[in-house]
Amino acid sequence: MLCGLLLLLVGGPILSVIASSLRTGLPGLPTPLTVANYVEVFSQYDTYKVIINTFLFAVITLTVTCAFTLPIVWLMNRTDLPLRGVFFVLMGLGILVPVFLKVMGWILLASPRIGLLNALATNLFALETPLFDVYTIPWMGFLQGVSFVPLAFFMLSAAYQAMDPALEEAAYTGGVSKLNTLLRIDVPITTPALLAAIIYVTMLSISVFEVPALLGLPGRIFLLSSRIYYSVSPQAGLPDYGLAGAYGAILLFAGFIFSYLYTRVIRKGRRYIVITGRGYRPRLIALGKWKPAAIAFMAFYFVLELFLPAAALVWSSILPYFQAPSMEALSQVSLDHYRNISDFAPIMPFANTALLMVLVPTVTLLVSILVSWVVVRTQSRLRGFLDTLAFLPHATPHILLAVAISFLALAYRDLVPIYNTVWIIAFAHIVTYIAYGTRTMNGAMIQIHRELEEAGRMSGAPTATIMRKIILPLVRPAVLNAWLWVMLLSHREVTMALTLRGPGNEVVSTLVWQLWSNGSVTEVAALGVLIILFMTVIVSLLTFVAGWKLTAREGFSS
Repeated sequence: MLCGLLLLLVGGPILSVIASSLRTGLPGLPTPLTVANYVEVFSQYDTYKVIINTFLFAVITLTVTCAFTLPIVWLMNRTDLPLRGVFFVLMGLGILVPVFLKVMGWILLASPRIGLLNALATNLFALETPLFDVYTIPWMGFLQGVSFVPLAFFMLSAAYQAMDPALEEAAYTGGVSKLNTLLRIDVPITTPALLAAIIYVTMLSISVFEVPALLGLPGRIFLLSSRIYYSVSPQAGLPDYGLAGAYGAILLFAGFIFSYLYTRVIRKGRRYIVITGRGYRPRLIALGKWKPAAIAFMAFYFVLELFLPAAALVWSSILPYFQAPSMEALSQVSLDHYRNISDFAPIMPFANTALLMVLVPTVTLLVSILVSWVVVRTQSRLRGFLDTLAFLPHATPHILLAVAISFLALAYRDLVPIYNTVWIIAFAHIVTYIAYGTRTMNGAMIQIHRELEEAGRMSGAPTATIMRKIILPLVRPAVLNAWLWVMLLSHREVTMALTLRGPGNEVVSTLVWQLWSNGSVTEVAALGVLIILFMTVIVSLLTFVAGWKLTAREGFSS
């Protein structure tokens, strides 16, 4: 039964990607199998240009992510850097504040037409052409790379925290500088974790949608993800699921390759064990005179990642229309957009978002706990198959899953009437986050000794009672952590919600996107500021009051 449920939840959408690519016309119509979609895709010169754009974007994204992540991970985990608690909360915000809000902030800053930085540079240096143009592949890759740093940071932090300091101390005794120690000792020792983060970021880079859509389309720069989206959500005409499936097959093939490489790297990590049975206490490296430079570097990153785009949104939100700072603009400052937020933000998107934030993590964790119990705690012959099936959403781009679910919902709309409802978005989120839930629960259940279950069986307790009274209480911290993460990630997700959007199922993220598309910049800014404030309060309370530990695992996505 569990196997059938997982096949329905995960296998159905993934198989429908291939099925849709081999058919033409709308879903549900009796059309023969054909390769016409693949012929159309691969016979066009534009397709190869899109693939090259996607590759360049991924390379720039990965380079920027690594350039910031390695120094930050080392500073935060291996040195006596001041204000680490504050920086830690800001890293959490970097993951949970929607990427599209930060990109919208950067458009307000660096757009060649309305950008505040361009206006400032023009006034200061009398420039005839804008200094910045955010609608280019280098800017797209840069901003996406900056946004991936928090994710890569949490993926690498555990490895750097666990390193034996004797290795570094030996290098310092031999006169090796801190930089050379980082490059010649720390980085090689953490090779598996570093490779895993590189593969994971690359896998995400080729499939993300928000940045390519917001920055690429105004400059007529298409990536595979934006091609898929505009195949099923054209500005005019009917959606072409067959063409989207053919483009999606390219992403799906690449995703499975990167997923395979990722799992191989993780499994070979034992060759690089840095924690031994010999007791040691990690010693923090004294930065000494380099503390101001280290704090300046951290501040520089967070200015790029959070403060500059947030400042642009705040400035825009208190004006009647977007304009550069001036005495005239200051005289027009008001809080009207916040007082009148109900005029452009109806209650339904907030109600739908609240429903998703409760329903999605609850169902996801229920399914994940059952799957992980079978995989880790039983001798079932299907456990390997179940674990692989639960991991598949990890290798499937969000936009591709959304297109596949939309295709199925249209094809079987009479049997399961969820098309254009909030339930289809909830279904998409549950399928996507099962990968994260099972990875988290697998790790938690492995740590429970089988003697506890055997004692329960010897006392005559049935399996359900053992699960309820023994297993679940012991894994409660992991369940709570995963539930909170899935809740917050579901709140900020926009790609699937946008692809599955219809009358009546709008959520907060798609409301913001729609307002932006309609040119309501100041209204978007007000909503964006409220979302950032909400996330800041939640993360701060969970971290400082509840002692929540932010952790990143295999299931994270952008």
